[in-house]
Amino acid sequence: MFPPGHYGMALALYAVVGYGLLSRGYERDALSGGGIVLAYTLFPDLDGQFEFLVHRGVTHTLWFALAVGVFCVLVVASSLRHRPRREAIRGALWAFFLGSSAVVAHLLADVINPWGVMPFYPVSSALYSLDVVRATNDTANYAMLAAGVGIATVTWLAARPRRSRPSLARRLYRRFRDREPVAE
Repeated sequence: MFPPGHYGMALALYAVVGYGLLSRGYERDALSGGGIVLAYTLFPDLDGQFEFLVHRGVTHTLWFALAVGVFCVLVVASSLRHRPRREAIRGALWAFFLGSSAVVAHLLADVINPWGVMPFYPVSSALYSLDVVRATNDTANYAMLAAGVGIATVTWLAARPRRSRPSLARRLYRRFRDREPVAE
């Protein structure tokens, strides 16, 4: 798939995690985590920038997903060093999850086209492909992006904490109750 398709898949997959975070009131974590997943979801396509790497080779494997997860842990390691142990472990696991899930979302988006992926390469050269649509199909890419944005939007609306607001009847009652009586 092209970048729009990968972004759509990443949004759709992260929506499950985002829902869990949003429904518990962790809005900042949900939004920043989604941003990180979106930013890292194109990492596997870095193989196109280096001549010594084959496209859909080692960067399109679960091993690369693990490596990106470890890379994310190393990026945040210095900020976690002075935190309490439990909080540091939680932060490291969260960073690992975000990095590795971004690559997994990329792999899942690539599985639907005829070229597929070899997720266990070099241990196994088995090719996995659903052969649904070609990666170059713009309609499919933008449909996947629209679906991802739609799923993320529905998740946001369904899970965000409700602000307690008085009903219209109660607000009108308070407005009229608090008025000064008119002198005749």
